[in-house]
Amino acid sequence: MSPFPGGGDSILDKPYCACATPPGVSGIAVIRMAGEHSCEVADKVFKIRRTAGDAKSVSEMPGYTVAYGFIFDPSASRVVDEVMLTRFCAPHSYTGEDSVEISCHGGLTVRQEILRVLLENGARMAEPGEFTKRAFLSGKIDLSQAEAVMDVISADSDLALRAATSHLQGSLRTKIRELCDDLYSCMAVFEMWIDEPDDEDAQRALKDNTDALSSTRDKMQELLSTYRQGRILSERMTIVICGIPNSGKSSLLNYLSGYDRAIVTDVPGTTRDTLEVVTSLGGVPVKLIDTAGIRETEDAVEAIGVDRATGALSEADIVLWLVSCDEDDIEDSMMDRILTLPKETKIGLLISKSDTADEDRIKKKKAMIGDRIAEKNYSRTLDFCGCISSQTGEGIKEIEELVTSTYNELGTSHAQEVLLTNQRHVEHLSSAIDKLDRCIGLSREGVSLEEPSLLLRTALEELGEITGDSVSDQLVNTIFSRFCVGK
Repeated sequence: MSPFPGGGDSILDKPYCACATPPGVSGIAVIRMAGEHSCEVADKVFKIRRTAGDAKSVSEMPGYTVAYGFIFDPSASRVVDEVMLTRFCAPHSYTGEDSVEISCHGGLTVRQEILRVLLENGARMAEPGEFTKRAFLSGKIDLSQAEAVMDVISADSDLALRAATSHLQGSLRTKIRELCDDLYSCMAVFEMWIDEPDDEDAQRALKDNTDALSSTRDKMQELLSTYRQGRILSERMTIVICGIPNSGKSSLLNYLSGYDRAIVTDVPGTTRDTLEVVTSLGGVPVKLIDTAGIRETEDAVEAIGVDRATGALSEADIVLWLVSCDEDDIEDSMMDRILTLPKETKIGLLISKSDTADEDRIKKKKAMIGDRIAEKNYSRTLDFCGCISSQTGEGIKEIEELVTSTYNELGTSHAQEVLLTNQRHVEHLSSAIDKLDRCIGLSREGVSLEEPSLLLRTALEELGEITGDSVSDQLVNTIFSRFCVGK
């Protein structure tokens, strides 16, 4: 039987709770509880000491007010912790339901004890992502905003946070629904003339309708193109640091990452494998990859490292090619691996250890490398040439500018209001564009309007999958299962 008046017997009728703050010791932790009977459960375990007005219980507290008091264990008649409790009233809460948030001390045992007391007095543990899932199901947010919640939490660069916050505020939802409105208007024209497609007025209307579909298709393609930048925010820009052994690659990795990630010695071949570090440069999230020195070798272990370095080059967005003034010559195999990369891959030549060489030696080294590249007649050239010192910091600013400019070049000529960062959104938008292309083609051929109308309807369903307007229960459950329990 339900412990609440008028409540059902299902466990899902109980209010659900979880700790919203991450594991570990902290000054404060926050425990959330939401659901129809959350205030009744809170009244069983919370004693008010001070609050605004004359409220004697949580149920009597006005919404959006805070009370100071104690969580106590009714079964043991003892105080668990001194807390602050905030009440939120339906429908103006995160989930759209009555809910409370308990701010307690941040020790692990304190949190476990408060959760135990809540569970013993009528609550249940929340499922992963249940708070945000309830917000979606109650219409507080759409599916793209729900996914943006986790993007905001996991954002580790300024640009990623801006994009996630934009989605959370509904920018993508607004854009998708504008596209849907355009397509619905076009579908209405198809439906109007579906029985009289050969009518003279119908011919004019259908031509105008096809032009309108083409215009909307262009808008959809423009939105899809923003994923070139959005991919960087979700997957990071890959920057590969390469060169022959002892050219200063590991020292640069350590400098850019801000700590000693790689072992640095004067012994050539110290780095035998690829080392990866995630950080941000110029506000852009990046993955730095330090590679084994690339050279011809008979050492079996070192050869594996060279192969992996070559593999890393093929995945790079930017290659930082380090050459020291101490190098007598540049191996053809090194140049071939780098200068045969696709033109989309930016290549920056950096004369390393510039603090140990004078300006004349650096100029001669740059000129020698330029002559060698010209002799080989590659189909591409360098995108950037400079100097670097991991001791003085020379050249670091130029690397950050290279990263920023590379990111900006992936966008259009004007600032995008919405960036696609989610592969799921890209797949559905791409599918919608494909169906729209087929619809436009059939419409121009003058065939029966039933098939173009059906294709247009399926394109709308694809767009609805992005916002959740036509999403399946299975997909909803899959998306929210990836959330942390307290969110």
